[in-house]
Formats: sequence, structure tokens, C-alpha cells
Amino acid sequence: MTTVNSSTLSSALGSSPATATTNNSMSSLGINDFIALMTTQLKYQDPTQPQDSTQFIAQLAQFSTVSGVQEMNTSLTSLLDQLKSTQTLNATSLVGHNVLVDASSMSVAAGETANGAVETPTGATSVNVTVTDASGQVIRHLTVAPTTGLSKFTWDGKDDNGNATATGTYNFTAAGYVAGKSTAASTLLASKVDSVTIDTTDNSLQLNTTALGSVTLADVKQVY
Repeated sequence: MTTVNSSTLSSALGSSPATATTNNSMSSLGINDFIALMTTQLKYQDPTQPQDSTQFIAQLAQFSTVSGVQEMNTSLTSLLDQLKSTQTLNATSLVGHNVLVDASSMSVAAGETANGAVETPTGATSVNVTVTDASGQVIRHLTVAPTTGLSKFTWDGKDDNGNATATGTYNFTAAGYVAGKSTAASTLLASKVDSVTIDTTDNSLQLNTTALGSVTLADVKQVY
């Protein structure tokens, strides 16, 4: 029976024994190398004493598994690309619409209004929103009628004395009164989507808004 030694295998792979050893130490054999080894094995075996059929079938099974895994990876990559394209298309449809996002501060231009909502505490009989400027000075107190889920509010851009405020960044804090006690509540703010950007580092979608800056699609709670 003819023995397939390292020189025969190296010849089949198109490299010297030393080169083959070096390459194998760096990475595993690919499918083409696998086929070359199998072909060489069949070529040099003794017809009167053929290779053990059990080993041969096992090798075929390994080849099928490796090939199947590669095909699966190709299919998954294609599916991922399609999902990204669909997500991007859906996001572009938001341009020109207003989105409600978890946020507590936003840019408000002079003479403009700001819309938002409060996550209403369970059992709240009233909800208050406090607007402060960038320095922390209280600008406006708003009383909001509580509703189940989200209690929406609008700030007209004026202070408690009815004077118009200047362009700037304003902060919003909220509290609901439950059984006569104040309970902190989360705020959401609304802004119009101007454009959509794809972050090349992680392929995430960023919605560029007028008043809130860049927000992720996952942050959006409502679209209107």
C-alpha cells in the first residue's frame, strides 16, 4: 500500500514541507486544501488495500459540514445587508415628522414652542413640569392634566411673567402627585427629524433632529 507522506501532501498543496508547516501553524486548511488532500489520498491508495471506508465517509462529512457553514455565513451576511437596507428605508420615511424621545433638555429658539410628555406615575392626581435655563434658573412652571401612560404638555416659550425667552438650551423636570406626595417622573421631548445618518462604526441609524440633536432610532417612543 502506498503511503501518502508529507512530501506528497505538500506537492498536492503546491508548497514545500517547510512552507506547508509554517502555513498550517498560522491558519487552518481551507476547502481547496481539503479537496487537494482527499484527491491525493485517493490517487495514491493501493486498490487491493483501499482506504478505510469509515474514515473516508467521515472526511466527506467534514467537508460537507465546512461547506455548509460557509454557505450559511454567506446567507446570513446577505440577510443582514437586506435588513440594514430595510431599516434605512424605514428611517428615511421619518424625515419631516416629529418624534417623541426620552430626553430632559432641548434647544428652543426665541418665539418657538416646545412639546413634550411626562410618564405619568400610577395614581397621580396632578403633574407639574418645571422649565429651567442652562444656568439652572427656573423659567416656567407648568401644570399638566394627568392621563394614563403619557401626559403631554406644551411650553409656549415664555417665562412665568409672560415674557418671551431667548434662544437657548432648556431643561425639563417633572413630578406627579400621588396621595399628596411628590413623585419624580421621566420626561420625553419632541422634535422634527431633519435627516438620517448611518454610523459607519456600528451601522446604527442616527436621526438628526432640529431641537434634540442626534438620537438613535431605538430612543423614539412616538412618531407624529
